[in-house]
Amino acid sequence: MKVQKKITPILMMGVLVWCLMACEKMTLPEHEGEANSSLQVCTRIGEGNEGAFINYPVYVYVFKGEDCVALQTISSESQMLNIALTEGTYSVYAIGGASEENYVLPTQETATPSMAITLKEGKSHGDLMMAKSNVTLVDGGTNTLTLGMERKIMELKSVVLNNIPSAATAVSVTISPLWQQLEGITYAEQEGEATITLTKQENERTWTLANTQYLLPPSGNTLTIAVNIVTPNGTNTYTYNSAEVLEAAGKFNIQGTYTEAVGVTLTGTITGATWKSEKTISFEFNESGSQTADTNTGNESGNDNNTGNDNNNNNDDDIITGTIPTVGSTYQTCYVLAVTDKGSYSEVLLLSPTQETAGIVDKEDPVSAITKVEAIIPNCTIEGISGWRIMTDTEANLIINVTTPKVPNLSSTYRYFYLKDGVLKSSKLSGWSLAPGNLNSTDLLRPVTIIKMKAAE
Repeated sequence: MKVQKKITPILMMGVLVWCLMACEKMTLPEHEGEANSSLQVCTRIGEGNEGAFINYPVYVYVFKGEDCVALQTISSESQMLNIALTEGTYSVYAIGGASEENYVLPTQETATPSMAITLKEGKSHGDLMMAKSNVTLVDGGTNTLTLGMERKIMELKSVVLNNIPSAATAVSVTISPLWQQLEGITYAEQEGEATITLTKQENERTWTLANTQYLLPPSGNTLTIAVNIVTPNGTNTYTYNSAEVLEAAGKFNIQGTYTEAVGVTLTGTITGATWKSEKTISFEFNESGSQTADTNTGNESGNDNNTGNDNNNNNDDDIITGTIPTVGSTYQTCYVLAVTDKGSYSEVLLLSPTQETAGIVDKEDPVSAITKVEAIIPNCTIEGISGWRIMTDTEANLIINVTTPKVPNLSSTYRYFYLKDGVLKSSKLSGWSLAPGNLNSTDLLRPVTIIKMKAAE
């Protein structure tokens, strides 16, 4: 009997451990397959943003189709993520400058490629940067993806209003219409406005902006700026409609002077010394123009429809006005391969930052091969830029001849598609010249397009 009393607890403990192990096995999640590839992710600031920096941490979402398969953060420029994944095609999103304190950020369980990025109530935008790229992983391969972060906000750097009546108890500036949120990296179809309160200075006649304000860019071709002056007799509002283009990564300064006879005269500048664009607009407010938009302009360019995102169908009427990029820089995350002067405008040859395989099989029929490659072009395009196509052999040679800076995210292992005399070929884009080989399933598409641009006057 004594022996039985000693053995029974031991047996019971063994049975309990076995049951726990069995239960654990039953609740393990089922996976589609073991990770057999590696995706390395790092970030950099986009070209033409000298003096700028990335706001860390950067949240990196990795999607396979509609499912978010990974969510990690990059905490510094020196850090590189190493994410183990199964082979296949993925979409990678990066969000910087969006602190959890100010923004509602999706979790891995709730994230989708069209996830909404919204401000929390009562909070203000930060220096918001985002990037997106598609990448294809092969079995046993390692792909290093460098994400060029682009600003999604514009900066209201300063507001100075002089000679405001001493009776004023409050002064503010209202800017509209502005986008209110992002879905993925696209501005959502939701318009609103931003009202910025100014601070009275010691002389009691000058009101200024206390702190830099970050705003999402305008959602329309016409921007309305209103100055609101509150006195004991009520609120006077002076408004102005401008067709001048304001865009993400631009800086905006407002300076104005109030006179009783004329009203308010305001001048505004948008500068991009270390950001993106540099433009100047000027306008006047007067008493007869209060509450209306029928005012005089001092320096309107008249480029109502030429925004940085209203890119082309490559017609003569679709010429973008702005700073023409240089070869080797980036334009909206696209690498600039060539810039050709056409007199009244320049043609800018862009290389997509994303690439993808087309599922070509051995000894593929030439016609069906082109059809397969053209079918995946929409997966490798940048929103707002049209006319994407397979590169020619001449354009492929441009990539081979690039030395500095190197084309980002360019594989030295796999071949890329190009057309020569209407025939689809593929070659590594390194070495001294094109060296085409047999088309196969690992060959990559990286499309190109040409946009037309002219310098702002």
